[in-house]
Amino acid sequence: MRKKIIAGNWKMNLTLAEASAITKGLVSATNSSSYEVMVFPSALHLETVSSLTKGSKLIVGAQNAYQSGLTAMTGEISPTQLEEIGIQTVLVGHSERRQFLGETSEFDNQKILYFLKAGLRVVYCVGETWAEREKGNTFSVLEDQIKKGLKDITSDLFSKLVIAYEPVWAIGTGKVATPVEAEEAHAFIRKEIGNLFVGAATIAENIQILYGGSVKPDNIKELLAKPNIDGGLVGGASQKLDSFLGLLK
Repeated sequence: MRKKIIAGNWKMNLTLAEASAITKGLVSATNSSSYEVMVFPSALHLETVSSLTKGSKLIVGAQNAYQSGLTAMTGEISPTQLEEIGIQTVLVGHSERRQFLGETSEFDNQKILYFLKAGLRVVYCVGETWAEREKGNTFSVLEDQIKKGLKDITSDLFSKLVIAYEPVWAIGTGKVATPVEAEEAHAFIRKEIGNLFVGAATIAENIQILYGGSVKPDNIKELLAKPNIDGGLVGGASQKLDSFLGLLK
């Protein structure tokens, strides 16, 4: 049975004091939770947050990294540097990086391949814009992102991969896909993963697929009740301790 994940993406938010306070409050709750709990702090806060979670079940991940060992790449972070401070999970392909920083699924594929082969866990984000949904292109967009983003990933690497479906129109807008709409997209993604290569059906059945987009304590249970939704990638509601804890109830 697939374990449910609640992952908080703090984006470019929170002071170090705020991030530390939330982390401390989450540690004990995480240790007794049936969920797998993750936080993705700002890069500047990774070392502190990671140190606060030692000995706990709370997983700390990076919002971004570059697909290389130590090298001359100004402004980027290497997985080698992340692993030095205990970080072994990375987000890839978040819609904000696609939309504002020009990341493509092909570029994300380079990252995913490198990180998985390096032993890191990857949360790969996919999702359509409102314009794409209005044109009826949701499934073709998801198919393209899955096929290009997961190209050449061998079966042995999928155990370290998590998918997050994030309809771009629902991120930070207060809008949320209905549980039926979210389940429909998740089922499609699972089917597409099963079609990637011969024998991928078992991989598709076992892979965790999260929903992201205005997830809150008052809608999380209804979303998680759907058979293909395995958790949430949460923005705003993860940036306050009380609402984060509300997601875990």
